[in-house]
Amino acid sequence: MNYALGNMVVHIHWVIAKPPLPGWEDIRQTVTGHTFYYIYSGKGTFRCEEEDIEVGGGTLVYLWPGLPLYMKSSDAHPLRMTMILFDCASLIKNENEWGIPKPIGRLRLPFLLPLQSERTVRIGEQFRELEGGWVPGDLVREAKVKSVWYRLVQEVHEAAEAGGRHRSEEGINTALRNFKEKLDTGFSKELRITELAEETSFSPVYLRKTFAARYGCSPKEYLDQLRTEHAIRRLRFTSDSVTEISRACGYTDVYQFSKSFKKRSGLSPSEYRKMQRD
Repeated sequence: MNYALGNMVVHIHWVIAKPPLPGWEDIRQTVTGHTFYYIYSGKGTFRCEEEDIEVGGGTLVYLWPGLPLYMKSSDAHPLRMTMILFDCASLIKNENEWGIPKPIGRLRLPFLLPLQSERTVRIGEQFRELEGGWVPGDLVREAKVKSVWYRLVQEVHEAAEAGGRHRSEEGINTALRNFKEKLDTGFSKELRITELAEETSFSPVYLRKTFAARYGCSPKEYLDQLRTEHAIRRLRFTSDSVTEISRACGYTDVYQFSKSFKKRSGLSPSEYRKMQRD
């Protein structure tokens, strides 16, 4: 199913480190949930869907619900890894009510994900943090562990997205991430998108085209939508005037702010605020 990382909720059943014993064998016992294995070091064989696959350090293994797995560790180089067993769902909050959680049947991740050096370090640290922090039944620790899981799942999705790209493709994707970050953090300023695009090593036309392909809209449309989202929250949760909100959201002209807001929400800022209060 489709899901957004920002809408995911998780329940972690178990976090455990596999002891690096020579020649150990195991099968996946619980197939009703999702499982991550992170292999720190060692060598072994995983049998999945009748295929034997050699695995080693720096690899993330993802098992979706229903997928069987047989594991065997090397005698000479035992596998050292951590397992996380979890369920996850998509939960969306609309203006005035929560939706119904929809279980996620499979994440957009491959069965095996070999990691590059920088990600190996970060993801390995996150698994160690999960391993050291999880205590069954301790709700305070569970909240901390979940915060690590959210960072981990974002990192893993980025790694999967980057996997298989050529280096030239990595360049434009790095530029896109940096460009979007400038929009996300600088929305309250008077931004000139063409000037921001020219700061990259790619042409503004190419950057706009690839941005639209990645995020589903042009950079200007994305910025307008982002400013509208910030304005909505200021109209709902503050007593700031429309002029003050206009300025805080990056508009120097109240008329342009009102025009843009009405185009996206169907109401003027004042009408929207009145409707929320009524």
